[in-house]
Amino acid sequence: MALQTNWDDLRLLLAVSRRGSFLQAGQLLGIAASTVSRRLTQLEVALGEPLVERGVEGCWLTSRGQSLVEVALAAEAGLRRQTAAGISELHTGLSGSVMVSAGEGFSSCVLEAASRFTSLHPRCSVELMVTADFHKIVRGVADIAVRTAHLGEPSLIYRPIGRLAYGVFADAGYLKRFPGVTPATAVNIAFLPPLDMLPQMRAAKTGGLDRAQISVNSFAVQLESVRRGMGVAVLPRILAKDLIELFPDLQLPDMEVYLVTRPQALKQAHIKCFFTILEQVLLEALSIANTEGYFLGGDPKWVHGGASQNN
Repeated sequence: MALQTNWDDLRLLLAVSRRGSFLQAGQLLGIAASTVSRRLTQLEVALGEPLVERGVEGCWLTSRGQSLVEVALAAEAGLRRQTAAGISELHTGLSGSVMVSAGEGFSSCVLEAASRFTSLHPRCSVELMVTADFHKIVRGVADIAVRTAHLGEPSLIYRPIGRLAYGVFADAGYLKRFPGVTPATAVNIAFLPPLDMLPQMRAAKTGGLDRAQISVNSFAVQLESVRRGMGVAVLPRILAKDLIELFPDLQLPDMEVYLVTRPQALKQAHIKCFFTILEQVLLEALSIANTEGYFLGGDPKWVHGGASQNN
């Protein structure tokens, strides 16, 4: 008997495929791991065949489950196209400037959103302030902010986007010079205070990554140092393209990503339009960062991003 699955079912299966465990899939969707397991079991019973194989180290899809994931990916792509088309149709002829506040790690996403936005609306402009100052939006300096902390201001709108996963990364040239590197022997490109107190940095240091010969106060400089082969660093996966991830057993906490704005700002059509575009860009970037494979230093095999760590 044919059974028509809905988007909620497909979204669950897609999250499990991307994260490799019920726990991490639940974190991605904001629901309990037990709920993910229960709902997928119900779907398997309704279909009359298994979709997910459970194991001690995580779970993986059956051939039937993989076929449904392909349907889910097509549905997700269709929703993105509809969103883009809807934005173009509903917000023609907009004008005005949007001020965005974001940390260095999200600047590329804001620029991508700005490119899409200004292509659709040539009379609009975007101003980006790269800053870690969380208070600019409360004071009305910025219209939209990208944050990794929820400060609980009742006057602001927090839109949860997803989880920013971290790892320890190095350039291939560094690993050629120092084969068999371990957390204790690796040169860490560390942060100066107060960035050294970020949860990911403290967790890495606790795990033995504390040999710091170079310390900086900029994410961009840290990333450039790694690409130059000067050492390894704790980086969000969203920034670590073409780098090699090391030490999969070193568990680093994720960070929640939020889009933040004021209710009155969303009443302006051009700001609301840019907010929607930026949300889509961030969703795409986080999805890619959490699903792309990466090469584990010292282990010659490809694994699924997010499946080897409890992120």
